[in-house]
Amino acid sequence: MAAAAAEEVPVPPQYKPQPLYDFRHFPSETRGYKVGVTKYGKQGTKRKLEEYAEQVEREREQMEQGEAVPAAVPEAAKRAKHNVVGVGRSSGRGDWKQPGERAGSLRNPKLSTSWEKKMKVKAEETAFKETKRAAVAARKEAAAEERRRREEAKARKEAKRAAAAVTTRVSAATAKRMMKNKKQRKLLKTGDA
Repeated sequence: MAAAAAEEVPVPPQYKPQPLYDFRHFPSETRGYKVGVTKYGKQGTKRKLEEYAEQVEREREQMEQGEAVPAAVPEAAKRAKHNVVGVGRSSGRGDWKQPGERAGSLRNPKLSTSWEKKMKVKAEETAFKETKRAAVAARKEAAAEERRRREEAKARKEAKRAAAAVTTRVSAATAKRMMKNKKQRKLLKTGDA
């Protein structure tokens, strides 16, 4: 009896037995190896297609015989949860985080305008731009007309001054002497002018 007690290993009171895993069916390849996937697709796809084709045949035969075909019950669509109070505890976040708001709730309905109002504003802007364009063109035309009038007046004034000028004929020697002085050179004019 003492020998049996010596062979038994003592177990501490806090010990919890761990679950045993069976690794016999795990893939022996490297990490990331996809089991059941070939270059033609996933294995078993052909079998699923055949099963589906058989199911379609069965339903067609039942419809021809007039039997009631059991309607496929669609899965209830999962509703998206918005503005949930007490956001989940993923990653130790806790309940302190405020629930988010949907993008539609952020829009101020007073800021949005109707289509008629937008078109009215657009028409007013177009009319304003057209009026402004016409005013700028008129101002440019008036400035060009004023410039032309001043140039014509200046030309008339110069012609009258030339006609009223008192001229004196000078000899070639006097003209040569006057050419040496800058001030007197301006007074010299040919007989043509």
